Amino acid sequence: MPSLTHAEPKLKELGPIVEVHFLIPLALEKKYKEEGKEIPKPVIVKAMIDTGASCCAIQKDIPKKLKLNPVGSHKIHTPSCKDHECYKYFIRMAIPLHQLVYEGVFTAVPLEAQGIDCLIGRDLLSNGILIYIGYANQFTFSLF
Repeated sequence: MPSLTHAEPKLKELGPIVEVHFLIPLALEKKYKEEGKEIPKPVIVKAMIDTGASCCAIQKDIPKKLKLNPVGSHKIHTPSCKDHECYKYFIRMAIPLHQLVYEGVFTAVPLEAQGIDCLIGRDLLSNGILIYIGYANQFTFSLF
C-alpha cells in the first residue's frame, strides 16, 4: 500500500498539507492518445487532508484547466453557506513521489480564500489510512 509520511513544524497551524497533481482520468487519456489529441498538462496544487469535509473539493478552475465536463452536481453546506450548487468532476489525483493515485469524483468549489486548492475529504479517506501524530508534527497518509 503506497503511503507518505510528512513532518511539518507548523502542522497545528497549517494542517496536513500535501502537493497533488490533477490529471484527466486514465480512460480519457487513453482515448486522447488514440485520437491524437493533446493531453492537458497536470495541474499541481496544495491540498489539505480534511476529515471535516464529507467529499473531496477542488478549486473551481482546475476542471477548466483540464478541459473536463461535469458529471453531475450537488448542493454543499459550509460554515458560510447552505445549499450552494456545485458541479462534480471525475478526475485523477496523484502524489507522484509516493505513488499514490486516486480516480474519483471531486466537487468544484470556490476555495480562493483558503490558501489551498483542494480538500481531501472523507470519501477518499474511506479508501485509506490517515495517522495524525500531533505531538511529533507529523502525519502519514496511505491509500489502498
